Amino acid sequence: MIHISHLTRQFSDRIAIDNFSLTVSTGERVCLFAPSGAGKSTLIRILAGLDRDYTGKVSVLSGRTTAVFQEPGLFAHKTLEKNIRYPLRTAGLAPCAGLEDRYASWLEVTELYDARNLYPFQVSGGMKQKAAIARAFLLRPDLALMDEPFKSVDPEAKAHIMAHIRETCPETTLIMTTHHRDEPALIRGREIRVTGPHLSGTGLCQHNRPSTTGFSAPGPGR
Repeated sequence: MIHISHLTRQFSDRIAIDNFSLTVSTGERVCLFAPSGAGKSTLIRILAGLDRDYTGKVSVLSGRTTAVFQEPGLFAHKTLEKNIRYPLRTAGLAPCAGLEDRYASWLEVTELYDARNLYPFQVSGGMKQKAAIARAFLLRPDLALMDEPFKSVDPEAKAHIMAHIRETCPETTLIMTTHHRDEPALIRGREIRVTGPHLSGTGLCQHNRPSTTGFSAPGPGR
């Protein structure tokens, strides 16, 4: 699914990524745990095809790819409902029972039902971030890139959302970055902990870290 070999990304004043290599198998969930400024966002941008000014090799084999960044990136002139449903429009999909059920389940798990007709400027940062996550996973992507996706989202909501992703998108390959210690366990997959100042070929500790939160996704509601 993803193969990174000797990746280096240098800016004028610093090295963000230095000789970093990583392979992620299809359907695998990986959490990259590193401090702020370690190159996590740069890596996600490269994998998303938004940054091509690097050396090394990056291979991403995927069908439908989605990304969630630290800022929700919602359309200001659209309600939360229309933002979440936007992938249906871009994919040219007509509403059907299955897609409506998915949409309803995401409103339930994100607790956005009562806010669905509001605009982004009318809701909190956490609600906007939840809408961005729901939008990203509505069509069950083949690859999901998540860069610090839970900004302003409380711990219980994080657990519910990740449980819903694991339940409804079990075949999605997922790469998530974070600097919050409670989040790697949520993916129930491989954690890569960066011990150096930035992503590099050294200073990495990897292990599987099953979740200990005990949360499960709530069933479909409205």
